Amino acid sequence: MNLPLFFGFLALTTSLCAQSGPVGLTPPAVVLPSEVRFIEPADVQRYLVEHTDTVIIDVRTEEERAARSYVLNSLHHDFFHGQKALDAIAQLDKTKPCIVYCAIGGRAKRMAVEMHAMGFKNIMLLKGGFDAWTASGQPIAK
Repeated sequence: MNLPLFFGFLALTTSLCAQSGPVGLTPPAVVLPSEVRFIEPADVQRYLVEHTDTVIIDVRTEEERAARSYVLNSLHHDFFHGQKALDAIAQLDKTKPCIVYCAIGGRAKRMAVEMHAMGFKNIMLLKGGFDAWTASGQPIAK
């Protein structure tokens, strides 16, 4: 075996892998429909006063809710429950404003795309997710 050739090949492939990042660890980008918008944690309380029919949807896991709490009066539909969560959300009133959140925003974005496809008209994502909510000192359920 030609060791210098082998080590040269190994160095080249290692370099290429390092440049492209870990394979399979970066989720694909989510393209949000233009109708989906973001709401800052500090703006939620005022929005809820003005829009009392707003539905807040937490798509985190039950373990996340138990460990870190949740936004008061939020419905829980775990994103990882797949079709079960989609079926439950499909039963909601599609004309009511909805604020969707997860821990930092990735799952909420994916759920917003699904909700838009179902016909929901007014979808907002909690900017920064539950992490931003708690970091900004917003109230949580105990």
